[in-house]
Amino acid sequence: SSMAELCVHSVLVTGANRGLGLGFVQHFLRMPKPPQWIFATCRDPKGQKAQELQNLASKHLNLIIVALEVANPTSIKAAAAKVGEHLGGSGLNLLINNAGVVKSKMLDAETLEDMTETYATNTAGPLLMGQ
Repeated sequence: SSMAELCVHSVLVTGANRGLGLGFVQHFLRMPKPPQWIFATCRDPKGQKAQELQNLASKHLNLIIVALEVANPTSIKAAAAKVGEHLGGSGLNLLINNAGVVKSKMLDAETLEDMTETYATNTAGPLLMGQ
């Protein structure tokens, strides 16, 4: 598979504390030549929901957990600065915009607040992250 041949120096995965995001982190750690830096981001790195990530980071020095709220430009700037401290001027090779929210409900129960949060996280978030 092309994923097996992929050779990256640095990768950042959003929403890395569970599900697919955590799966990506585990995959990169298991590669024959793992990235020199794996940045795993989630909203609350010290929280209970990030326990598995914390366990992995204690065993792998190349895994850095970074606090990040993808819909918040201030949070993105802070995360980018932290990543930059490790990478210097070399820049990030791969960004995996995995973080997302799903609030499935019936049409008549839908709210403007939930739609706005979903759009901010799932649509604007990846754009802001790319910038």
